[in-house]
Amino acid sequence: MANGFLSRRSFIVGGAALAMAGAFGALTGCTASGSGAAAGAAAANEGGASEDGPITMVWLPDNSSADLTSSREAVGAAITAACGRQAELLTTTDYNVAIEAIASGKAQMALLGPEGYVQANKKNPSVQAAFTNSDEDGGLEGACYYSRICVRTEDAERYKSGSDYSIENIEGGSFSFVSATSASGFKVPSSAIVEEFGLDGSDALLEAGGFFSEVLFGNSHVGSAVNLLAGDVDAAAFDDVDVDMYLDLVSGEANSVGAVYKAKDDAEAPMDAVRGKSFTIIAVTPVLNSPICFNEEALPSEDREAIIAHFCSDEVANNEQIFVDPDDENAKGLFEKDSEKTCFVKTDDAWYDPIRKLGGAA
Repeated sequence: MANGFLSRRSFIVGGAALAMAGAFGALTGCTASGSGAAAGAAAANEGGASEDGPITMVWLPDNSSADLTSSREAVGAAITAACGRQAELLTTTDYNVAIEAIASGKAQMALLGPEGYVQANKKNPSVQAAFTNSDEDGGLEGACYYSRICVRTEDAERYKSGSDYSIENIEGGSFSFVSATSASGFKVPSSAIVEEFGLDGSDALLEAGGFFSEVLFGNSHVGSAVNLLAGDVDAAAFDDVDVDMYLDLVSGEANSVGAVYKAKDDAEAPMDAVRGKSFTIIAVTPVLNSPICFNEEALPSEDREAIIAHFCSDEVANNEQIFVDPDDENAKGLFEKDSEKTCFVKTDDAWYDPIRKLGGAA
């Protein structure tokens, strides 16, 4: 990642205006057990853990896939190493289930996207960001991933204004977002579209027959990418960190306008249905890295402090199941070891204020 935290944070807030110039346009115990959507729903309706019982950590859909099981379990083992309590790892297929689980205290920990975090904190201010994965220098300055608006490569020429790519021609077409509670899959791209076209707000983007002829939701970043590559929509929003493990960079600079990516010939599900198909980025902007957060009402301070200290240690930074080698194509993990200094670093609620400012989020 490039450095320049102040400029990146300004870019996130002002990304919509920059989109007009073509500039609008990684995340993602204890004995661990994974479960699916049914368990996720149950977590949103049952009581929280006791002070000496298991710590439940809930995961968003993009981090709930089977190929990330070992990485989730490594995080669970680190929770146990930190505070001596078992971890229950709760996978979901719905963003709102994960947000509700942490906001209600049915889960005590969560890895949320920045917009999901802002929503959970709005529901319950006791949900507080604790730490996130660092930039290549081991700090917060460039700790970001990327939100992208993409089109199929064979259609990319239709999205040029002169010699540059533009979002001008997405109006009237079909579009896929990730979820209305996703920062990089909705909040950031919708803010840019609202600014570019002078819309009253993002509500106009949510329903078919308005700004877009049809609107789909992938329910995960990979799902949104599949919607695009399968030909179900003309353009789509999704991030890099949840999708690029399934892709090869064909041409251009990674995470830049004009870059072309192709689904790997041996891509695993759900990208197996679109193997060999390619897309082109027409807009991209950085987004603050996702926080691991606590519901502070549901988890004692001594446990929170122990978990933060352990996760921000060299031991966890060098755990190859948590921070995987980005050059190892067979490695599947939640976080990448971009440099020797990559680690977890403490953050706080205020660091996510730029996300709140997008679309007037409170």
